[in-house]
Amino acid sequence: MKRILLILAITLCCAGMARAQYYGYDMRQIYSINYQVNVPAGSSRDFVSKMSFEGVNVNWAYFVTGNITVGLDLSYNNYHEKVGQKVYRPNENTAINAAQYRYTQVFPIKAQVKYFFTPNNNVKFYSGLGMGALCAGQHIVIQDFDAWDNNWGFLLSPEVGVLIPFGADNNWGANITAGYNWSTNKSTLGNIKIDNRQSFYMNVGLYLALF
Repeated sequence: MKRILLILAITLCCAGMARAQYYGYDMRQIYSINYQVNVPAGSSRDFVSKMSFEGVNVNWAYFVTGNITVGLDLSYNNYHEKVGQKVYRPNENTAINAAQYRYTQVFPIKAQVKYFFTPNNNVKFYSGLGMGALCAGQHIVIQDFDAWDNNWGFLLSPEVGVLIPFGADNNWGANITAGYNWSTNKSTLGNIKIDNRQSFYMNVGLYLALF
């Protein structure tokens, strides 16, 4: 009986190790959709200083080796802020003394490489680097007057994250990511000059892994 129990224990351990190995190195693709919070930094704060709680992110990653993926990352963020009574001069001959409503919509688009530190574990930690483009649309509304500025820039974005499965043998679970966006966007609107766009972001969402 002891010999039988020992054989069963060894068999179960081997099966568990095989399942973990399958879950780790046999993953081929990961899809995730996330809620994103974004914090402006640098000169971006001069236009809208408040955090953006209106963000969404989608990500696709394809394994080219056991622990390296390439893929695509898309996001959208909406910043908005009301500025108290202030004089705004759209030109030399006009001055408007009123509250301002400022908006910024941001669309980061980037190709991304990720490195998974623990690909054969259930919980997978990773770091990534993305490069691409960032489209920013800025908008000022003052009474009946409004002004727009749209601009593009080169985007560089490092991040770290973790995948947490909902169960040892599940191929879906939670995705948590923190990262930083830096882009070369330049803009001057409402006498506010932006030399580049910077922000910190955090994603919380769900992922699905395909084998």
